[in-house]
Amino acid sequence: MSHSLRSLAPLMPRPVWRRTGTRSLHSLAPLMLLAAIASLTLTGCPDEGVVCTSGLTVCGDTCVDLGGDTANCGACGNACGAGQVCQEGACGCRPGTESCGGACVSTASDVAHCGACGNACASGQVCESGTCREGCSAGTTRCGDSCLDLSADPLNCGACGNVCPDVQSCHAGRCAYDVVTACYTNGQLVGIQAETDALGPRRQFGAGVQSLAAWDGFVLAADATNSKLLQAAGGELGTVVEEDSLGSVSASPNEMLVDPPYVYVVDSVNNTLQVLKREGAAQGGGLGLRTVTQIHLGPSTSPQAVAKWGSTLYIPLFGTAGSDFASGNAVARVDVSNPEQPRKLDTISLMGIDRKSFDGGTVLPLPYSATATDAGVYVALTNLNPYNDYRPNGPGMLARIDPADGGVSAIDLGAEACLNAGYVEGVGDQLVVACLGEARLDGSNGNRADAVRATGLVLVKDDVPVASYALSPGCEPGTSGCRVAVAGRFAVAGNAVYLGDTNAGRVFVVEVRDGQLVERRGYSTPQARGPALEACPVDPRRPVSNAIDLTALP
Repeated sequence: MSHSLRSLAPLMPRPVWRRTGTRSLHSLAPLMLLAAIASLTLTGCPDEGVVCTSGLTVCGDTCVDLGGDTANCGACGNACGAGQVCQEGACGCRPGTESCGGACVSTASDVAHCGACGNACASGQVCESGTCREGCSAGTTRCGDSCLDLSADPLNCGACGNVCPDVQSCHAGRCAYDVVTACYTNGQLVGIQAETDALGPRRQFGAGVQSLAAWDGFVLAADATNSKLLQAAGGELGTVVEEDSLGSVSASPNEMLVDPPYVYVVDSVNNTLQVLKREGAAQGGGLGLRTVTQIHLGPSTSPQAVAKWGSTLYIPLFGTAGSDFASGNAVARVDVSNPEQPRKLDTISLMGIDRKSFDGGTVLPLPYSATATDAGVYVALTNLNPYNDYRPNGPGMLARIDPADGGVSAIDLGAEACLNAGYVEGVGDQLVVACLGEARLDGSNGNRADAVRATGLVLVKDDVPVASYALSPGCEPGTSGCRVAVAGRFAVAGNAVYLGDTNAGRVFVVEVRDGQLVERRGYSTPQARGPALEACPVDPRRPVSNAIDLTALP
């Protein structure tokens, strides 16, 4: 039986009911289901030996991704050759190289194939940027007969001959993925190479990573299941190098903000702002983070995100159903001129803006995320009616806060393009907003969405929506086996938006070009480079697969 159209909150591991504190069985059932999924996913009976999560296979005593592991490509023990990577279970030349006489080479630097296969440079010459030269240019390093930038060359990263694994790039002389995705339901992380959109192997990591951030070559992963802040080197996603407590067994770390030497973490269940400080490399090679303080933002406030403008943090407060949202629908301002002694300044109400109710009835802002730009602080508003099954009862909106006087103005993103605005981030001088949309849930199929409307992206310039992108599932919604796409959080690498799918575990790639949103990986246009990336595998026994958060490594 199909339910009526509703908000997408029940599809998310950080759902609206969890954040609002609703206690009805109807609201809590999907959350309990996700908890059960996590338990079944991450544990197994001891006498069964190694038990792997969806998308991973037992090879010996280890769980590996046969689709992306160069040592076990397509089958256990099937190792790819030198210079090759594994993509979709098949070995091939790594991005940036090509096959010349059966060997994978970089024609940009290989003296025997300089600029093209077989184009050998004369004796004594070197190859630089695909051209034969008499010597290397300033700023490059000579490795053999190649002239290279060791800070950016994945075949010579930081030193001659230091090859980055699989599809990792070279970041300031260190190997790492460009974008990292957290798969909540599978307890995995997966790396992506920007530009080529190639996937690295999925790695088991934590138990329920809820939010991600990146700092100095490391990925920070807030694990809600274990109430830990985990760290991994950007190229070693399966290895925890340092962990810190998030302060409570019931932590719900919605978002992290890196502001060196500090990290700010907001917790929507404990209503707190936690401040960690980097105090030197830790044993094992982590960042050396230590909690220096934690402040309570008020009972029933349910803080969702954090943005920084000047020396002030702006923290959207969702509120809780148990308090009738009286402590939410606002943005808290916290002074961090001394980050180790943060001080709550005031709370800016969002209730005064015109929320453009569809029927003149109840609609609350229920703010979900925030970002700071030179023009001010922008807050994404879900615009839901919590008293009517959390249905959107107004268009997705942004609230713009003027830091000078705290004044609030509204930006209507358009109901046809955007319902349930969930995430906002700056891309150049523009804003990109992810709209979670309104879904119809199929109760006979574990509450998986079988239709959704107004989910995707909206591009905003000078406080005016100028373009939109609607997610397409690549199939006809409602048909058997159709995995409906639901927009969630995203990361920005260059001009490309890597958008997580919170229902089917995919990553869509959309470029921001000249005031337009142009699909690069997805299903909406024939011009797309290919289908959306299958980042988080779907297990048919589970209702959803969540690509819950993404982060880009600079």
